[in-house]
Amino acid sequence: MKDYILRNKKLLICICIFTILVSIITVIAPIYVGKIINRFLELSYQELITNLVILTILYISIYIFNILQVKFLTKKIARIQKDIRENLFDKINNIKIKEIDKIEHGNILNQFSIDLENISNGIIQGLPKIISAIAIVIFSIIVMLKINIKMAIILIIVAPVMYFISKWVTKNTNVFFNNRANIVAKLNNNAEEFITYQNTVRDFNYGEIAEKKFDKLNTELYETGVKAEFYSALTNPATRLVSNIGYVVIGIVGVILMSNGEITIGDITTFFMYTSIFTRPFNEITAILSELQTAFASSKRIYKFLNNEDEKFKDIKNSEIKIQGNIEFRNVEFSYTNEPFIKNFNLKVERGESIAIVGKTGAGKTTIINLLMRFYEIDKGNIYIDGIDIKDIAIKELRENIGIVLQDTKLFSETVKENIAYGLKNISENEIKKVSKLAKADTFIEKLPNKYETIINNEILSEGEIQLITIARVMLRNPSILILDEATSNIDLITENRIQQSMLELMKGKTTFIIAHRLSTIQNADKILYLENGNIVEQGTHKELLSKKGKYFELYSSQ
Repeated sequence: MKDYILRNKKLLICICIFTILVSIITVIAPIYVGKIINRFLELSYQELITNLVILTILYISIYIFNILQVKFLTKKIARIQKDIRENLFDKINNIKIKEIDKIEHGNILNQFSIDLENISNGIIQGLPKIISAIAIVIFSIIVMLKINIKMAIILIIVAPVMYFISKWVTKNTNVFFNNRANIVAKLNNNAEEFITYQNTVRDFNYGEIAEKKFDKLNTELYETGVKAEFYSALTNPATRLVSNIGYVVIGIVGVILMSNGEITIGDITTFFMYTSIFTRPFNEITAILSELQTAFASSKRIYKFLNNEDEKFKDIKNSEIKIQGNIEFRNVEFSYTNEPFIKNFNLKVERGESIAIVGKTGAGKTTIINLLMRFYEIDKGNIYIDGIDIKDIAIKELRENIGIVLQDTKLFSETVKENIAYGLKNISENEIKKVSKLAKADTFIEKLPNKYETIINNEILSEGEIQLITIARVMLRNPSILILDEATSNIDLITENRIQQSMLELMKGKTTFIIAHRLSTIQNADKILYLENGNIVEQGTHKELLSKKGKYFELYSSQ
């Protein structure tokens, strides 16, 4: 985080200069007030006006310097947030898929919002407060000791008392606020589940039980919230009490010293003003430290994420290579952890063949595809396309020649047209309409409010309609290799039958991998692979595998 703060040093210097200027003038102004009071009866009308003008200028200067400080601080915060957001987004675009799969997406989103806000409130806004506090304390002590040592000692004793009171209150408050945050999380989760699964709740007559569960959490939140707010509210009254006692002590001691001729009425006024100025940093320091701790915790999370390993691909010059679709896995090994998952995996696929991959959940079906796409890197062995190791094919060229339709593909908050042409340039509307018709998506697109210009985010589409658009997207790309991960799983049987012929047309001459759970969709595949624990245990055509009466037969019979 230090790197981000030290960038744009001119802004940082300006913030420091104006913060120190504000602090110095804040300390100097009370001295001037005291001098005016001491000489008030001696001053002529013109001198009085002159002194009042000077005093006014001092306070206007504080106001102006504060505005300038806020201006540069706001700019600095915006710059830092912009830089961090750019780095986070860049990291998401380059991080290994294997690494990003380990992280909850909600945690990544929090770094763009909550963690950035914490850094702004803590490190960035806390920085001028700390500089100001240090400057005020140092200059105030110097000035107070010069005016009167006894009065200075009183204030020097009062200030730490306020600090320890504030620290004690904050310490106790944090416990309740942490408890409240945990309960809020549980309450929100409970409410989200209750709303999301309303059909299930009603089907099982769980409404009354859910209400009682919610009421219990809500009561806990109420009780903890009251305690948290009560302790939090104690800070100001407690510190004001000490501050008021300080005023009384300053007043009494000041009168005694003035009667002995050791101090003037103007000096007493100055000390009254310092009671507020000098003690304020001690009152705020606990809150600043708490903000800093939160900010450091957030910066650690961001730093940890930014230090995740990126995808690393060597620079390939043969970027114009035309992939045909002959694929070979040779002695491939891969592991998610230290334990090998895929061992000595071998597979040869000829151009234009359709290969169906089946097996129970966790068998490794999607892993094979991820290795082919280089979303994950193999530990040992080689994968070849057209006799070339995929590590020797430019990653852009590799992925442009592989089209994927995933089971859970989502659309982006763009127009229908932009979603279909996603990642492609200079695509005509006629080309988009052509593939939409081929994918049987044109029927519902033409019924949308703005047809192909309809913003997806503003229009509710069924899962089947979303899938049809993603199929049209792949058709438009016209890749050499197809990957269909339960591509028609969210489409009803009638719609599925309507697009089967289009899918067969799309697959002609293309090497196709079909990950299937519904075995009725793969009976015409050239070869079916049955995977178990990342390895092929059976392979052949649909009829051949049924005749073996092995694993595939059992799975097919169960459906």
